[in-house]
Amino acid sequence: MDGTSEGLASPEGGGVVASFTSQAIGGVEDLRQKVHGADVSVTQLTADPCRGSLFHTVFDDMAITRGHFTGDLRIRGVMAHDAVTLGLILEQTQGLSEWGHETRAGDLLVFPPGNEQEARYKGSTRYAALKIPMDLLLRRAEAYGRLGEEALWRSGMRLSPPGSAMLRRDVAGCLSVLAKLGPELSARAVLAARDDLVERCLSAAASSFDLDQGPQPWINSARILRQVEDYLDGQRNRQVNVLDICEALALSRRTLHRAFHDVLDMGPKTYLRLRSLSAARKALTDGRRLGASVTQVALDHGFWELGRFSVTYRQMFGESPSQTLRGHRLTEARSFAAE
Repeated sequence: MDGTSEGLASPEGGGVVASFTSQAIGGVEDLRQKVHGADVSVTQLTADPCRGSLFHTVFDDMAITRGHFTGDLRIRGVMAHDAVTLGLILEQTQGLSEWGHETRAGDLLVFPPGNEQEARYKGSTRYAALKIPMDLLLRRAEAYGRLGEEALWRSGMRLSPPGSAMLRRDVAGCLSVLAKLGPELSARAVLAARDDLVERCLSAAASSFDLDQGPQPWINSARILRQVEDYLDGQRNRQVNVLDICEALALSRRTLHRAFHDVLDMGPKTYLRLRSLSAARKALTDGRRLGASVTQVALDHGFWELGRFSVTYRQMFGESPSQTLRGHRLTEARSFAAE
């Protein structure tokens, strides 16, 4: 898809869900849009060549960028005048300073609207960036308590969330699927990827702050769980994440987590993944007559790492996804010896 732009039709046929653009980086001039819509100035500081690639996924309300570049570079400029930009450093080899502070792989950078990036990059850098309007960000962040306050997002921040290795792996895996398959994905899979990336970044930001808001009022956990399941039953044609549930049911993230742990002894994210796994099994079973593929079913249900999906699926159901699709059932042969 190098140098091309392609669109993905919406499932209702009412327009384009997303467009995909890839670009090779052959010099500093190609890094001006290191985030979609940005216009930064790039100065090459040594003879080390600037090479790499950019991949943009653009929706009507936000944009996602996966980037990789090499070189010793000074980069300065506004990421976006009308949106917040969240940047996650996926890999960095020789050194990165942002606003004069050392920045490492796993750090989450927040650029408010109109805020300038001031950075020096050395070596090889891989990153992910989400450009999201402030009003949309605040709606999605309401479930995280203080993250829903606009003032928090009006200053540039460098956050170092715990568990960054898993965050980087999951974000990189999701972006890899978007870059490799792009328009071949269903609209449902693309929108699920977008929502998953937003949720992961907000969750990482929340874990970087002390968001303790004091004791919570007593809640009817069983009733909340029923409400969640009723809501999920009405959203069968799209992937739903924790933020969607909090927003739809006017719940704080803490209240939702407490309800799930009270009733099921697991968090809502784990439950959603298990529910998606069961839904994927049903889709594979139905796919025997509909011509589905394991890859498409996995992606439609939010599983971006196909190898991990297959392992988890086999652990849960005792057979591989392809065996389910073929209608094959594993049987265990057991022998009993009498003494």
